[in-house]
Amino acid sequence: MSAPTRLIDYHRWLRRIATIRSIGVRLRCGVDAIALAWCRPLVPATGRRERNTQLAAIHADDPPRLIAARIMLYALTAGIAAGMLTLVTILRIRAEPAVVTALTGRIGINTLTASPVSAATLAAGCSVLVAVAVTAVTYRVQWVLIDRRVAARERRIDRTLPRAVACMYALARSGMPLPAVLRTVAAHRNVYGETAVAIGVTVREIDHFGVDVITALETTSDRTPSASFAEFTSDLAAAVDSGHPVDDYLRRYHERSREAAADSQQGFLTHLSTAAEGYVTGLVVGPLFVVTTLVVVGLVVTDTVPVLRAVIFGFVPIGTVGFLLGLDRLLASHRLPVATHNNGRSSYRSVDPPGAHATIRPMGSSRDWSHQRSILRIADRLSRWRRWLRRPIATLGSNPWLTLLATAPLGVGWIYLATEPPRLSMATLSTATRPLSIALIGICSSYAAAYEAGAARRRRLAAAVPVFLDRLADVNEAGLSVVDGLDRVANGDLGALSEPLARVRRDVRWGADVTNAFRRLASRVRSPPVTGAVALVTNALRASNRIGPVAAIAAAELRASQRLAARRRRAMATYLVVIYIAFLVFIGIIAALSASFFPAVETAVTGSTGGLSTTGVTETGMARAGGITPNIDAYETLLVQLTMIQAICSGLVAGRLGEGELRAGVKHVVVLLMISQAVWWFI
Repeated sequence: MSAPTRLIDYHRWLRRIATIRSIGVRLRCGVDAIALAWCRPLVPATGRRERNTQLAAIHADDPPRLIAARIMLYALTAGIAAGMLTLVTILRIRAEPAVVTALTGRIGINTLTASPVSAATLAAGCSVLVAVAVTAVTYRVQWVLIDRRVAARERRIDRTLPRAVACMYALARSGMPLPAVLRTVAAHRNVYGETAVAIGVTVREIDHFGVDVITALETTSDRTPSASFAEFTSDLAAAVDSGHPVDDYLRRYHERSREAAADSQQGFLTHLSTAAEGYVTGLVVGPLFVVTTLVVVGLVVTDTVPVLRAVIFGFVPIGTVGFLLGLDRLLASHRLPVATHNNGRSSYRSVDPPGAHATIRPMGSSRDWSHQRSILRIADRLSRWRRWLRRPIATLGSNPWLTLLATAPLGVGWIYLATEPPRLSMATLSTATRPLSIALIGICSSYAAAYEAGAARRRRLAAAVPVFLDRLADVNEAGLSVVDGLDRVANGDLGALSEPLARVRRDVRWGADVTNAFRRLASRVRSPPVTGAVALVTNALRASNRIGPVAAIAAAELRASQRLAARRRRAMATYLVVIYIAFLVFIGIIAALSASFFPAVETAVTGSTGGLSTTGVTETGMARAGGITPNIDAYETLLVQLTMIQAICSGLVAGRLGEGELRAGVKHVVVLLMISQAVWWFI
């Protein structure tokens, strides 16, 4: 097939996908029309202001009345479906006389005297009650979920506010006016997160509605869900209104934020240490005591395999998930601000007000333009996959889940080949325990290697950024221009930034503008600290060539954040050791049971088979009461499965506690699984 033919087929598929998307948009418009026409009058009038505040806090795209009507439509649909299901279920049960007799006999109702009319009335009444209950619960749950989104956005704003204030202070020190400072922060959402989104409300009020800065800041203060950001914007508006220097207020707020972060760090570490001790006590030592007791009772007194399965497959994983959720809530309010890159797409937008670069463009058909825009959006999504294939190593470092595409099928194939019999059953679960553990080691090893490679690269870049900013500030304060200072800084050793800065210097020598050269650096490196540093430097250059104070402030902010993160890692390293020791004690006791206690019980039971008295109790040996031989293999298999589950749970908790990322615990999972496999190999 020739290249033009392939291109035609490619565009044909893009048009088909765009057509499907347009059909989905039309269906959504129809659903919204039904919601506004039929369900909007059913929305309660009470609490309307609170609902509108919630929707404004999450920056809902649709009008509040449309969202409220849509929620009511979803609730009514769920209620009607639940009512119909209840009605059908009751009528089907009514059609089975034996089932009806068994159910009604327990509550003392004579079904033979019940007339068809009363049965139909009962079914209709139950279905109506269920429909009303499901409608009310669904309606309430949807608003509760919106309220949770508001709380989550509040936490994200509080986390990124100190970094955004540091950027605003640095830009204000360079002489940039406040509206331009706000536009700069709002244009870099991948660096300053939800704070940039919130400041974008202020920028929109200024640029699109012609509002002055003071009124726009007060409007933002009223709409934000964060109390800290509301206080910041209202105080900033008061400072502007009184004529007080903006950079002085930003400097004081920045210093207060750093002091508050340092003060709250110790209390946060205390909470983390308490959580780690609680995990070791409740989900490592506790299950160990319960399992040991149940194994001894099961081998001597009565069968406890079902209870053991409930503890192993229910309590331990569910308890760990609950602990991780609680830990996530604890970390959410104290997590250090970490920006995310945007997969290589340029994050730089114009910070000039609308109309500064206005040009006259020919107007075309809106239908043609919308169709072309839809095709371009789909083409942009497909181009991301092409970029991933061009840089496989960097792609795996940024997206370690891609390793699962190769390792997961291999692991499933290994389990299938190593399992006897190769079908789903309890026997399969017993024989597949160790092959499953080996497959998990292989899958998690590749994932951990890719993730740690990317994390190591990000750490090296983050460590080099403050050094680069400090050196750039020093040479700029010494009187050198940015171009000359960049040439001198690039000659030094900057670690992971040495080669990228050499390319920046080469671009400048070949005639590129220094601003564009820095932006290419951010696009190539795709690191949040580098992107933030480039944003500060390039925007400071718009105001003045003297960027020394700006770079020094940014370097100090990055160093403070890195010191807090390093202090947290050092404090939690002790509890990582505690988790490892607890797991070693756990598997040691389990191995002792399997290596010493099980053979002794098996020997005693074997020696006492045939020595039963007339009462059914063994005369000698150590058999279970009643002369029933215990299934020792089942208990041993359950202990192997328990060690595998405990290794996975402890590894994930170790990563979450130590580095704040669940993915960072995959390497701990690999180590603990290898330890458990080695122990069971020698038993």
